[in-house]
Amino acid sequence: MSEQAYDISHLLESEPARVAAPDLRIAKAPPAAPPRLSVAAAQEALARELLQAADAHEALIQQYLRMTDAAYQDSYTA
Repeated sequence: MSEQAYDISHLLESEPARVAAPDLRIAKAPPAAPPRLSVAAAQEALARELLQAADAHEALIQQYLRMTDAAYQDSYTA
């Protein structure tokens, strides 16, 4: 390749191209208000979350018991 291929000085010295940008005015809608939940609906949602957390908690307890049981058995074989 010639040196001219890498010469960009003519681009730096030239007048930059002007592009007419359209004036965009976007009307922003106010955020939608969250639906008002009744106390019963809030309690139901909380109960569902607690049940999901209980399952995860039980799985962690079982994993811990398996790990400590294996460590306990290893201490007697050593």
